[in-house]
Amino acid sequence: MKWEDLPDIVLEQIYQMLDITHRYNASMVCRHWHEAFYAPRIWETFIFKENMLQRKKFMPYGSWQYQFNPYLAQTVLRKVAHHWKRLVIEPMTSFYNLHEFLTVVSAYIDLCLQNGEEFPLPRLKCFKFRFACQQHLGGNRGKFVIGTGGKILRTLQELMQRLRGLQELQLTHLLLEMHEALQLLDDTLANSGDTLRTLRVIDCAKVPHPFLHVGLFFNLRKLIISPNHVDEDVVHLLGFTRVRLVVLYQDAYTCRCRAAPGHAWRDMRARAPAVRIELVLTGATRSDMLLQEGAPVRSILYDTKYSVMKLNTLMFIVDNYASTLEVFAHQQIPRVHRPKSFQDRPDSNLLSLVRTCVRLHTLVIRERVSTCTLLIIAVFAERLQHFFVRRNAVILRCDWPSGPMLTECYAWLKETSRSYELVEQEVSKKLNKPWKLLSDPEFKQLSLITI
Repeated sequence: MKWEDLPDIVLEQIYQMLDITHRYNASMVCRHWHEAFYAPRIWETFIFKENMLQRKKFMPYGSWQYQFNPYLAQTVLRKVAHHWKRLVIEPMTSFYNLHEFLTVVSAYIDLCLQNGEEFPLPRLKCFKFRFACQQHLGGNRGKFVIGTGGKILRTLQELMQRLRGLQELQLTHLLLEMHEALQLLDDTLANSGDTLRTLRVIDCAKVPHPFLHVGLFFNLRKLIISPNHVDEDVVHLLGFTRVRLVVLYQDAYTCRCRAAPGHAWRDMRARAPAVRIELVLTGATRSDMLLQEGAPVRSILYDTKYSVMKLNTLMFIVDNYASTLEVFAHQQIPRVHRPKSFQDRPDSNLLSLVRTCVRLHTLVIRERVSTCTLLIIAVFAERLQHFFVRRNAVILRCDWPSGPMLTECYAWLKETSRSYELVEQEVSKKLNKPWKLLSDPEFKQLSLITI
């Protein structure tokens, strides 16, 4: 088969893996490839990122720079914008290009409306926007983060005002001031209040600011939101929606805030028992995860190199999430020192977590634990299905005291915990499937975050 004889479905998959520049270059291979270049499936997802739709321009002082080309952008919009299903704007350092692109898209929608088109972007159902936060040293003020605002915020709001019937909206790292964040979701609520199914609002304010709008999207199914955007009123409103998954997403840009009161979560749980709460901590942050008292938390994920499994945190989880917790995981290779003594390790608390949380089916351990602890967990974890442990953090040791709970199997524990191979064999028997300790490269590839 020759290149010009490739089936259309294969060409579409090839084009979908290329950016707009390489798509244009590939379209000049032959006539068949040029015709496939305008296939609707190829342009369902349009990702605007750095160095796209630009032209080279000579600037004063004898330098060349790449600037946004509005004429090229208008041509792209006329040709393929009616195929868009998902519009994604990635972080970029050139704020001028970002501002101009938002302006051109808004102007295109206005032009279509003037020409009598009722829905200028008829297939667009998803809009994702992420701002490139910049962290600066402010002298005596220390480090401070610069978010969006000003003209970029105005052009973003003008574009969101023109988008109707969205089913998914993502706004990440806007870091607005309090007065700027008040009306951020007003237009979306007016235009997509009945159609929105997925909403992601991450670090849209520099200070604790609750977005009451999220409780007014009555058909909302999935909500990913920073904990500083949630308070008692937001939790109360969520109980009257159709939301089924709420992810409290915390990263390095999340400001300090207080957790929502426990009675608010318990009231929401009574009105909406099917709601699933997930807690996620990610990014280069040393802050502790903000745990929510009384919330029906099903999953707790640490995806940061600097998180530490603290004893008081495990006790809080056991006290509040014993009847709901299903997943508990610490991912990535840690960059913190952990003690080796049994008294300072979380072995006993991990066992308490496994025995108390009756629904726990996934456990990921990267902390320093002993081989004896792994065997005890495998014995007492009746519902455990997925058990991942970092091999380099496991100590060949049986340092558990011989108590009433371990009297019958203590000799077996002492003998088996002397070898990694024996531990893997015994854990495989308890889980009824092949099991092994993960090397560091294998542990790095492990990822449970799917949002």
